[in-house]
Parts: sequence; structure tokens; C-alpha cells
Amino acid sequence: MSRGPGRVMRGVLDALEAGPLSAPLLAQTVGASEGSTRRALRILQDRRAVVCLGFEMGSGQRWALPGTAAEDLAHLWTSERAARLTRVMGPRFTQWMRRALVAAL
Repeated sequence: MSRGPGRVMRGVLDALEAGPLSAPLLAQTVGASEGSTRRALRILQDRRAVVCLGFEMGSGQRWALPGTAAEDLAHLWTSERAARLTRVMGPRFTQWMRRALVAAL
């Protein structure tokens, strides 16, 4: 196994320079399967080369490069805010609200 980034990892990093994307869109852009794209994203996340912004409605997790405005906005949804909203409105509403916020980024 090589130690450097492979074709899929390099393609993911290049695609994310344009802005946040979901894993299926990244797979299409890179020309790889979704499984290998998700594996590359996990490895890049471990290396802190990409950040997960949360889930997008209908298409899985949304990813971005660290230091982007989208990453800063994703921190608006803190665990304390989620816990309070869950107590007040219920868990299903909280999940819907988080997905709506991430989709708006």
C-alpha cells in the first residue's frame, strides 16, 4: 500500500476546492465508485484534510476543505443547541432541522 494520496484522494481534494459536495457527487466528479470515495474521505478526515459538514437531505454527508466558510457555519449547530431543541420539539424535528441547515450551506 502506498503512503501518499492516491488518485481518488487527489481527485476529492481537487473537487472540494470548488466548494462543499456530497459523497455521491464527489464520486461522479472523480470518476470512482462511492465506496472508494467514502473510504478516501474517511482517510482524508483522519488526516484532517477534509471536514464533514453533516448530512444533506437525500444524499448523505456533505464534505468541505478545512478553513472554509461552510465549515465555520456548520459549527452553528452545537450539541447543546441540539439537546435543547430535542427536549423542546422532539428528536425527529431536531434531525430535520439539522439536515435543513446543512443543505442550506
